[in-house]
Amino acid sequence: MKNILILFIFFFYLNGFSQDTITTAKAKDYINNLACVTGKVVSYKLATGGKTTNYINLDATYPNNVFTIVVTNEYLETAKIKIQDLQDKIIFAYGRITTYKNDPKQIPQIFNPRWIEVKK
Repeated sequence: MKNILILFIFFFYLNGFSQDTITTAKAKDYINNLACVTGKVVSYKLATGGKTTNYINLDATYPNNVFTIVVTNEYLETAKIKIQDLQDKIIFAYGRITTYKNDPKQIPQIFNPRWIEVKK
């Protein structure tokens, strides 16, 4: 029953935000807006050496990345996500699209998305 409820909520979110589901290539047009971004996980960088920030690149690898999902270790623990399991999968991430102020390329990103789902 719990799984059915989770699926219902997931599809409700996708349908409710379908007009805001965008590709990584269009993310620059949505800076400072809430949107659902979809793309393929092509690379990631896990936090090391006492750092707590992890990076998930969609559709293109670093340094040619076009979109990055930035998540903290705490977020991953709470959401029970293993970044390694996302490799080569199509995902949806919903949250506010921003850019990192010190990034000269101003690559769009979502920091700690409201949710991440893997396309089945």
